Amino acid sequence: MAAWWSGASVAGLVVLGLVVGGYAVAIRNAPGALGTAVLGWMFLNGFVVHSRGDLAWEGFSDGVRLGALAGAALTGILCGWVAVRARERSTTSMSIPTARPAPRDKLVAPSNGHRPGAGSKRSPAHIRSMSGRR
Repeated sequence: MAAWWSGASVAGLVVLGLVVGGYAVAIRNAPGALGTAVLGWMFLNGFVVHSRGDLAWEGFSDGVRLGALAGAALTGILCGWVAVRARERSTTSMSIPTARPAPRDKLVAPSNGHRPGAGSKRSPAHIRSMSGRR
């Protein structure tokens, strides 16, 4: 789009480089991203460099354009892989610890001599008066 506004093939190369790189970040697949770079070069060559849709190889300049788009694709793939690895690393380090019961041999007996689970020494009347009902 920027190529038609400015009339320069460099602007079209920049726009297609951003598109190819962004697509490569999203898919993280080398053959797909490099294929997209080749298709982008074909559109750039056919509609920006040659205005009538004719594909032609002009030598070094077309090699530079194709190399720039392939470089954008490979850079996008690398950035996508790094982002996925960073996301995986951050989610695994933020796991919530689960509660585990204490081992039986580490339990400490209460100091008042009362056995756990043996019942309360308070009378039922005392318990009823604490709840507010008499």
